[in-house]
This record gives sequence, C-alpha cells and structure tokens, in this order.
Amino acid sequence: MILDLKGKITTTVHKICVTNYTKDMFLSVSSSGLNWTDNFNLASCFDSEQEVLEFIEHPYVQEFIADVLEQYIWTDTRKSIYESN
Repeated sequence: MILDLKGKITTTVHKICVTNYTKDMFLSVSSSGLNWTDNFNLASCFDSEQEVLEFIEHPYVQEFIADVLEQYIWTDTRKSIYESN
C-alpha cells in the first residue's frame, strides 16, 4: 500500500490469498509445510486466479484443506474474487 502526503491510500497490492470461509484464518506455506494462520501478513498470496487455482488443485493441498470451506480473497479489499464490484 502507498500513502499520499495526507495519509490516504493511493495504491494497493492486488493479489489473491486463500482463507477459510469466515476469513479469520489464512493458508500459509512455510519451510515446515502448509498451515493455517490468523496473521494476514503470513498468508501465501498469488498474482492471478489461475495461479491460486493451480496451487489448490495439488493433492497435498487438497489433503491439508480437507473439509475446510475455503475461499479466495483479494488482499487489498479482503473480498472474494468472485464478488462483483
């Protein structure tokens, strides 16, 4: 995010991250593997919808997510990428 001289946001980073349905846990990839974190700054983010969908399709990711209802949100607005603007 970039602020102007008055402290207002002028630009944001528009990436996609994976969150649980309530948006309080974020999928994170670290040296120890996959985990859920409540720290948004540790969330794994992707540049495009295609990238996130390819990542989620990996069997080890599907196994980790299991029955968790996940959604994909924009990092700058935290809205679902499927919500209409």
